[in-house]
Amino acid sequence: MALKRSACPLNCPDSCAFLINYSEEQGLQVRGEKENPVTQGFICSKGQALAKLVFSPDRLKFPLLKDKHKGNFQRISWDEAYELLAQKIQETLDQTGPLGILHHYDYAHSGALRALDQRFFQALGGMTEPEGSMCWGAGYRAQEIDFGGVYENDWTELVHAKAIILWGRDPAVTNIHLVPHLLAAKQEGAHLLVINPTRVKSADLAQEYLRVNPGSDGVLALGLAHIILREGWLDWDFVRNYVHGFEEFALKVKEYEPAQVAEITGINVEKLEELARWISHSGPVSFIPGYGLQRYVQGGNTLRAINALAALTGNIGKPGAGVYYAHQYHKGQLNTVTLPEERYRVRRFPHPFFAESIQKAEPPIQMAVVTRSNPLLQQPNSLLWKEVWSRIPFKVTLDLVMSETARQSDLVLPVTTIFEEEDLIATSWSPMLQVTEEIVPPQGEAKPEPMIFSELAERLGIGQEFRLTPAEWIREIISPLREYGITLESLRQGPVRAPYIPKVAWENLNFATPSGKIELASDLALKEAGERVASPRIRQAGKNTTLSVDYPYHLLTPHPQQAIHSQFQADEGFQMLIHPDLAAKFYLFPGDQALVETQYGQLLARVYVSEDIHPQTVVIPEGSTNSGLGVNQMIQGQCSDLGKSTSYYEVGCQIRKWLVD
Repeated sequence: MALKRSACPLNCPDSCAFLINYSEEQGLQVRGEKENPVTQGFICSKGQALAKLVFSPDRLKFPLLKDKHKGNFQRISWDEAYELLAQKIQETLDQTGPLGILHHYDYAHSGALRALDQRFFQALGGMTEPEGSMCWGAGYRAQEIDFGGVYENDWTELVHAKAIILWGRDPAVTNIHLVPHLLAAKQEGAHLLVINPTRVKSADLAQEYLRVNPGSDGVLALGLAHIILREGWLDWDFVRNYVHGFEEFALKVKEYEPAQVAEITGINVEKLEELARWISHSGPVSFIPGYGLQRYVQGGNTLRAINALAALTGNIGKPGAGVYYAHQYHKGQLNTVTLPEERYRVRRFPHPFFAESIQKAEPPIQMAVVTRSNPLLQQPNSLLWKEVWSRIPFKVTLDLVMSETARQSDLVLPVTTIFEEEDLIATSWSPMLQVTEEIVPPQGEAKPEPMIFSELAERLGIGQEFRLTPAEWIREIISPLREYGITLESLRQGPVRAPYIPKVAWENLNFATPSGKIELASDLALKEAGERVASPRIRQAGKNTTLSVDYPYHLLTPHPQQAIHSQFQADEGFQMLIHPDLAAKFYLFPGDQALVETQYGQLLARVYVSEDIHPQTVVIPEGSTNSGLGVNQMIQGQCSDLGKSTSYYEVGCQIRKWLVD
């Protein structure tokens, strides 16, 4: 058996390089490529699950049309599916114009060619689509405002760090290929600190774990800044030359007195003083924030506060230092398959309020097409989503399996896995460029998404926009890289590190902000969030206004260890993790059933008890389903201060023991 190459398409920082053996007897055997500097020869259970999915009995293999009278799906041909879909699209264009078509997409598949779905609706003249983010938009926008762009050091640079802070990040579960670099840095003398409300798995790797109250991370960062400024521990030369708005920032952080910060964060004053000294004196310091800490209304300001700590202490633009969030190095270096915006009309609704916006939309949504996402589970306010979704006259979902959104659609189209198609993988974290190839034939009548939209385009008279084959599209995307000798043929020989990505972000200290410096005070932030300086509300952070006598506990819904969002998640009911003190208060024992309730909904969950969980927190991993609805049935959409991101963690809950007669 000849080894073949592929890559992981999941929306994950690791972006693994796969080596694959395939035979009819043994099926697909996937392992990580040893020579790849990121993958280093091992892959996670999610990558293995991708291979198992190819031949799974749960795979969608044929186009399915719902019988409106019986409510079940009937197999139809691709010709019938295309004819019906083209007819519905044309009717919508004639009756309401392109804004009557809803295209909901996200990043369940990170292949560059998957963006041809956007090109399709753009070529039709436009669409209604999401704006902002379900996942990381607040922090992403914070990086853009403070630095002028989103860039981070290569992971290999961590070996030069003397201090590393995993702030709301758990790479041992969500980012396992970062772990060897953390261990290498520890071996070289780095001190690793984990800050998190929950004692996550990565705390086992660290020398120190610090429990912070949920939602108070921004207050913690500004409280540390207060001490650093009070003691004069900042890097004056760096601040003088490369920081804008220092005076305004300094006045603001005076409000964050250590005693008050200690009360809000749950970290005593003595520890705050010790931590501030450590950050300012260790150097170089790497800050590695996660996405959970920006899942609050003040999420953007929280990341801005962490950025400010790095700037004050001169931990930007050098090996072993910096803020690791994501990168946009590919932007401007690779061609895009989408069309210029002047060629089409677009109506955008923010992710946090998408269902509410659809409900009030004028012109109304007449048809919806879902790709690369599962909004009925992933979006907040699932109950409203289900109601609004049912009122859309015609709904289409492209997917690998019968997701909840597919189940509630009229037409379901089967798509291929990464092992059945060609694509280019270039993500917002990895420095590697990778291509995938067809290793096994498409199962049943499943088709690659680009092929579906290309064939549909022919029927709607816009085929001229889709004349290229997948290989030709990839060549077009990477054509700017010819000067580096990078071609499709060279990528087929193995992953290539993008030559335009430096090892150290901002090494030249030329920041792409209006001032040309790191902006601790920003007019952009003032315009978007109403605050020029990062200032998470000191009276409310950690004591969220959504918490009340009726709903006094924080509800956190992190990614489960074996899944990303709703992918690969078994329908086995909900799991609830709580601290022993909270369990004792309600006479709950492991294995009991408990009712978890917010002001928006309720569900039953199986109880698990652990000292690792914050005593005032109820943790329910996202993605599980219950009567067709996930945990988001209990979460109302709220918008972050920056980036129009969904603030999933701004909800309080109550619990009680469920007694069965």
